[in-house]
Amino acid sequence: MEPTFLTYKDFKAVDFFQDSRFTDSILTGDKEAQLFWAALAEVYPALAEEMAVAESWIVLIQSQRPYVGKRSAESRWKAVQDRLPSYARQQVRVRRIYQSLRWSAGIAALFLAVILIYEVSQFGTKQLGTTFGERREVLLPDASRIQLNSNSKLHYVRNWKTDKPREVWFEGEGMFQVKHTALKNRLRQNDLFVVHVGDLSLTVLGTTFNVKDRRGRIEVTLFEGSVRIQGDKGLDRMLLPGETFVYDEQAQAEQIVQKNVDGVSSWTRGELNVEHDNLANIIDVLEDNYGYQVILQDSSLLNKRLTGTIPVKSINDILFVLKHTMDVRIRVDNKQIFINPN
Repeated sequence: MEPTFLTYKDFKAVDFFQDSRFTDSILTGDKEAQLFWAALAEVYPALAEEMAVAESWIVLIQSQRPYVGKRSAESRWKAVQDRLPSYARQQVRVRRIYQSLRWSAGIAALFLAVILIYEVSQFGTKQLGTTFGERREVLLPDASRIQLNSNSKLHYVRNWKTDKPREVWFEGEGMFQVKHTALKNRLRQNDLFVVHVGDLSLTVLGTTFNVKDRRGRIEVTLFEGSVRIQGDKGLDRMLLPGETFVYDEQAQAEQIVQKNVDGVSSWTRGELNVEHDNLANIIDVLEDNYGYQVILQDSSLLNKRLTGTIPVKSINDILFVLKHTMDVRIRVDNKQIFINPN
């Protein structure tokens, strides 16, 4: 295929120097070829200087006299033969170095891949959670802190946008301490922090609050700051410190009540506050937080009440208190708890 002007439109001097058609036309003085190069320079004026440089190189090399050695062919051959053992040893060393470099390059490539995987992992969705009987604290990218109670889940998009609110999606129970980022007299979209829980969206600034989402019932208790609660069918409420918003998802009923905030946060201290709680509420904790199935042969036990604070380093602490304060017999079989009256 004959070259066209487009073939050479991006050529540099070195490209013309390496092009056999251009080189031959200079060495042979081919008039037809030289007309082609002249026409090319008219179409692409910038190539004229590149071709001139390449031509100067070709002429310079052509003018060089061939080197004639002073030694005879026999002496040069003997010198080559004498150097062969040394060359063989050198090749062995080169191969060893090459193998070492290949090994090092493999390690470097692996290291680079690990870094790349880590960097890529910083984007997309981050998912965190706790198992039954586990609690943990999570530090978000904006320095907000969330303490997760047992059997809870949290996920968020890592690369929060500067023109959008910070958003997380939550299930279970957690204590939120949201970092305040707004400057005085200035509020941007990314200063807002939104928690999506069930059918509700909680919008806050710098705020401390507890969220509990269990069995189709959502409770939001505000400790400080303010929380705007929004949901379906025009639900829009502002929560004040000391208030608890209770929402029944199935009935879509909501109310604001006053609760003992110290009792609400007791789980963050490894305690279970059971102020005037009945056994039914404690069974919910055993099942929701620890993953046990509780079986009662006498349903009247559900109305038995307990007042106080129970340390909950393990489920055995709760069972010990129940056994000795409610006068019941308790048997644990695998993941089932049987509670019967004495």
